Amino acid sequence: MSTPAWRRRLKVTKLGWWFMGLTLGIGLAAINTGNNLLFLVLGMLLASIVISGVLSEQSLREVRIERRLPAGAAAGQPALIGLVARNGKKRAPSFSLELREKGGDIQGRGFLVVLGAQQTAEIAYRFLPHRRGLHWFEQLEVATRAPFGLFEKSRPLDAPGEMVVFPRKVPAPPAQPQALAREGERPEDRIGLGLEVHSLRDHRAGEDARTIHWKSSARHGRLIGVDREQERRRRVCIVVDNRVLSDKLLDRAVEKAAALVERELDAGAEVSVAVAGRRLPAGSGDSHMRDALTLLALLESAPGAPAPQPDPEASVIEARP
Repeated sequence: MSTPAWRRRLKVTKLGWWFMGLTLGIGLAAINTGNNLLFLVLGMLLASIVISGVLSEQSLREVRIERRLPAGAAAGQPALIGLVARNGKKRAPSFSLELREKGGDIQGRGFLVVLGAQQTAEIAYRFLPHRRGLHWFEQLEVATRAPFGLFEKSRPLDAPGEMVVFPRKVPAPPAQPQALAREGERPEDRIGLGLEVHSLRDHRAGEDARTIHWKSSARHGRLIGVDREQERRRRVCIVVDNRVLSDKLLDRAVEKAAALVERELDAGAEVSVAVAGRRLPAGSGDSHMRDALTLLALLESAPGAPAPQPDPEASVIEARP
């Protein structure tokens, strides 16, 4: 159910309780004594309360907030979450705005002294995740204590969202010497782009001159073309058997798997990830790294799931706790 735009929350501050106590005392004294000066002071105090309500509502009116999440956050490392506020009023500025999270897993806030009419401002708060996995947001809230600090009036805004926190960054296990010897691109037995010669043939008219095999052409007295062997990247499959791991052991295995994924992708390999009942196909690049880290971040223990099925064309590395 969405929160209506007119909904407000009102909280009396410590200064406000003192102010209302003073107002009540002066009101009782004015009634008991009939002193006109006390009635005048009472009227001023009551007017201040009314003015506080009107001006605080003016500050909150037509203020919109949205949240900006970081591209990637890892457990144990601080991240910045942005809050963008826009004042939709044509002339009136908003004063003393506090922007904060309400509900959800993450709590944070920021403060704006003034937000001019038709202006946008962005602030950020620091978030230190202590666990991997999914973190969710429920609402944003804009609040103000303007103009006198007697009351805090706030307006809740529905802003549901999710953020995946990647596994904690740990050093990758050292690579085995056999694996190091096999690193790099490998030729395949088919025509494509590469450096190794696949076959020689007659040069075709209109073909790029770079396909000419000049030594063979000089030896045969005619233009000889060359087809190169298609080369492919080294393929690695990271395996996490989450059927037999849980809690801290699973977390440690996931952290090592994430470190292996980053190491192999940075080395230029095509990486796949196999877990119980699922396998992420081999790929490369920043987008694939994010997909792999997201899979590992959300991984849970699955005792009854099928065993991990590694990529049959890849070198297998099992991540153990």
